[in-house]
Amino acid sequence: MDSIITLDVSDLEPPQPMHTICQALTTLQRGQLLHVRHRREPVPLFAILTEQQFEYRHTEEGAGRHHIWIWHQGDEQAYNKLDEKQ
Repeated sequence: MDSIITLDVSDLEPPQPMHTICQALTTLQRGQLLHVRHRREPVPLFAILTEQQFEYRHTEEGAGRHHIWIWHQGDEQAYNKLDEKQ
């Protein structure tokens, strides 16, 4: 099991990024961290993550380069991996 799953949706047109991310969330296990690369800030996704018991961190690395790190709520093992990557 890979502990960090990277998903680049920056070249996809809406609504494909949302569909691709939501599909990946259905297979995300505790202890895993999903790293999403996106060209914009996916604000609607953040509400979905909160509703579905996920936590996330969003960073912007300049125009058109967004990173979203997603893990299960309360999953300290995945959260610790995030701290190692940041």
